[in-house]
Amino acid sequence: MGEVIVTAAVSILLFAVAWVDFKTMEIPDVLFMALGVCAFVSIWVFPEIPVSERFIGAVCVSAPMYLLCRFMEGAFGEGDMLLLLLMGFYLGRRALLVGTFLGFFFGGMEACFLLGTGKVRFGEHAHMAFGPALCAGLLVAQFCGQELIGWYMGFFY
Repeated sequence: MGEVIVTAAVSILLFAVAWVDFKTMEIPDVLFMALGVCAFVSIWVFPEIPVSERFIGAVCVSAPMYLLCRFMEGAFGEGDMLLLLLMGFYLGRRALLVGTFLGFFFGGMEACFLLGTGKVRFGEHAHMAFGPALCAGLLVAQFCGQELIGWYMGFFY
């Protein structure tokens, strides 16, 4: 029962993060705190994900994004990095990498749509909310990340 509650809570929070980020291009701290509580509780609810895997997940994407932002101002928002840090601890590194890949794919599709419709011109310094794309990818990873990893690894066996 705990698995269902935590999974549902994280799903609702990801929808809330996506919606608020889409509308305001900011993610409120209260949503991060709630995700942090879910990530912490998931240590006992999902014991099959080792704590070491969770810590690696917390830094394997958020740390490189942080370093990139130190050299390219505005590359990502702080909220995007914090979202990936918390979700990395919740999902573990494998599922987080799937979710991040999908999030970048969805974000790229959104950028292509904006360019194709003329809402943004190529070369302009324009920003878009990346949180919704990340949340979509992380939501998919939460429900079928392990299956996608197995499917992908099947190409190499």
